[in-house]
Amino acid sequence: MTGDARWMDVWTRAVIVPAWRRASAVWVGTAIAGGVIFGPSSMHPAELTGLALHHAGVGITLVVTWVLVFAPTARLIVRAEAAAYLQSLPGPLYAPRWIGGGALIGLQLPWLALWIVGEGLLGLAVVAAVTLAILALARWRPPPLRTGWPGWRDEGSALRSIHVRALRRRAGDALVRGAGLSLLAGATAGLFVRNNALAGPDAAVVGTSVIAIVLVPAEVGVLLVILATHRTTAWMAASLGIAYRTRALAVVYAIALVQLAATVIAIAAASILAELDGATVCWLAGTALTVAAASAMGCARVLLAAEDSPTIAARAVVGSVVVAAAAVLCLGLFGEAGAGAFAATCALALLTVRS
Repeated sequence: MTGDARWMDVWTRAVIVPAWRRASAVWVGTAIAGGVIFGPSSMHPAELTGLALHHAGVGITLVVTWVLVFAPTARLIVRAEAAAYLQSLPGPLYAPRWIGGGALIGLQLPWLALWIVGEGLLGLAVVAAVTLAILALARWRPPPLRTGWPGWRDEGSALRSIHVRALRRRAGDALVRGAGLSLLAGATAGLFVRNNALAGPDAAVVGTSVIAIVLVPAEVGVLLVILATHRTTAWMAASLGIAYRTRALAVVYAIALVQLAATVIAIAAASILAELDGATVCWLAGTALTVAAASAMGCARVLLAAEDSPTIAARAVVGSVVVAAAAVLCLGLFGEAGAGAFAATCALALLTVRS
């Protein structure tokens, strides 16, 4: 193998492979949403793209969704910070650009397929325009966050603040991708409600079930950051005599912040796409937010039960899926009252956390 070939092999493993891993979460989310939207008795891609082109709310929601979910992946390729050392060594000049450009297009396969199948050449123009917007966002570097002296009143507020700061500093890309997947969850729920002409409690139950399922890929990365913060603060909690239940409640608080924010975004997207009336929006908001708060307790219980496990990443994924499936099961069995039953179940499960 020549020197240039070795350089490209290392660059690909340092840049393209991590980008593919990050894009895989997006593909999972779009696959779940696509299965709901484009099922045998649902929409055709041309119907969705036509709706996006002729309905400003749908079009803006769809574009913003993809920009948010794919920008963190594009950032890895555009900035190539993991391969900064390689760039100081002699190597090929144009090959990384060609491979990076190909990866930017190839990793957008779900978006590309939607628009090509739906609109043909016009769809390619849409993909090109959105890709330029993604590149601009990926190149932008936000200013560093200012930090001040913490004003913690008690041990509980201190732990909650530590979790929030950890999310801001270490989960930026996961939060951006999560916001995009939240829009995708809301759009999927809205289209499902719209296509089936649902309203009131029926729309709330179906919309909440769809949101709970599609939000699973959005929360996994954030959950691992919260767990890492929980682990690293263990020594401080032990030295200060902070009760384990206080630490557990801080974990629930951090997860609930993310879950509730994601659900609010999804509700807004569903309301726009389905053009829901006020009463239906209230039903959807009440049901979905109850399920989100309960899911925070359920996901916290999963993390705390396996916090010392070497396979915690896999357990977090499986646990999130199980929690979402339990929410859908309760809603399917008991209707809108299932949100309360699900919340009670998750609260009881959290009470079993070790002291």
